[in-house]
Amino acid sequence: DGQRIAFNSDRDGDWEIYVMDADGDNPRRLTSSSGQDSNPAWSPDGQRIAFYSERDGNGEVYVMDIDRMAPRRLTNNPAGDCGPAWSPDSQRIAFHSERDGNYEVYVMDTDGKNPRNLTNNPARDGRASWSPDGQRIAFNSDRDGNWEIYVMDADRKNQRNLTNHPGRDTAAVWSPDGQRIAFVSQ
Repeated sequence: DGQRIAFNSDRDGDWEIYVMDADGDNPRRLTSSSGQDSNPAWSPDGQRIAFYSERDGNGEVYVMDIDRMAPRRLTNNPAGDCGPAWSPDSQRIAFHSERDGNYEVYVMDTDGKNPRNLTNNPARDGRASWSPDGQRIAFNSDRDGNWEIYVMDADRKNQRNLTNHPGRDTAAVWSPDGQRIAFVSQ
C-alpha cells in the first residue's frame, strides 16, 4: 500500500528484517536469528513478507505474517534457495536455487509446495521479478556470457534476452503499468 518499507539491516550486529513507515519513522525489527535474514518481499496484500534466511544453517526461503512474526520455512533443500518474489495474485512465489547444480529460477505455491524449475538452463539464472499482470517474469542470466536481463512467460515459455549488452545488466523491476523494465547496468 506504499505506507511501509521492508528492509534488511545489520544495525544490531546481525542481518535482520525490519519494517518502517514510508517516511522513515517507526523502524521495527521483525526477525531475530543468529543466521542472516535478508531480501524481504511484501505479499501483494501487505500482510506477509517472504525473505531469505540462513537461520537453520542453510539458505532457505521463509514467510511470516507481519503481525504474528512467526517465520515459517517454505523451502528445505541442501542447495541454497533465495530471492523470493510474490506473484501479483499472491498464489505463487518465484525464487532462485542451486538445487539443479546451478542457479535457476523456480516458482512454488505460497505454502512451499510444488516447486518447479522455470529456466532449466546450464547458465546461472536468478532474481525473478513478476510483471504487474502476473503473465511474465523478468530475470538475470549469464547464458550469453555475461549478465543480461531476460523475460519469459510465467509458464516458462518464450525466454528471450532484453538487454544484449556487453556490460553487466541485473536487478530488473517492472513499471507499475508493465510496459517498461528498469535495471542496473555496468
